[in-house]
Amino acid sequence: PGQSAQFEDAIKKHAAWRKSAGETFVWHIYQPVVGRDLGYYIIRSGNHAWKDMDTNEAWSVQAKAGEAYDNLVGPFTEKAEHYFSEDDTKHSNWIESPDYKYFEVNNLSTKPGTSGDRMEALDKIQKAVADEKWPYPYSISYNIGGSGGISIVSPMKSYAEMADADPSLMKILAKSLASESEAKATMKQFNNSIEDSETTIYVVRPDLSTPE
Repeated sequence: PGQSAQFEDAIKKHAAWRKSAGETFVWHIYQPVVGRDLGYYIIRSGNHAWKDMDTNEAWSVQAKAGEAYDNLVGPFTEKAEHYFSEDDTKHSNWIESPDYKYFEVNNLSTKPGTSGDRMEALDKIQKAVADEKWPYPYSISYNIGGSGGISIVSPMKSYAEMADADPSLMKILAKSLASESEAKATMKQFNNSIEDSETTIYVVRPDLSTPE
């Protein structure tokens, strides 16, 4: 606590060092701006195959990246956690853009034994989204490590994009299923597979991330 400026200076230098030392991963850093805990940072690298983890681990050992992190960033780090996530591209509606600034992340804890119902609901939702060419992007991923669960990420270029979608997801789902009651039943089917949820909005920090 009270050392955020020192941490940011250290992580910025470490990101630059990793690139100069030959790392091929690009790391993006995010900071929570809405949520119950604002005192941490997310350091994330995406769009990898599992075999890339082995390649990067070999680079890390050779370059002594862990030691470099501990020496430079460690003194300003209270704790660190490490997780993987696996994208569900089949059920996502991701639209690539370099202009995203904010990311709304909904972390969902799932009920045991409900994956079949959840997948069935997601299949219907994704068909509706694809058929409508719904212009609101989101990604779904499955968390590996910790308590697991699902993350639904909605990127935004500004806070203005937090306004309600028009048409709404429910509206296009009802159109796809030709029934408002069927749409409500599908959303209930999905929601009944969820035990708990928590929403956090992050801002990306390109000034701290891997330099271009």
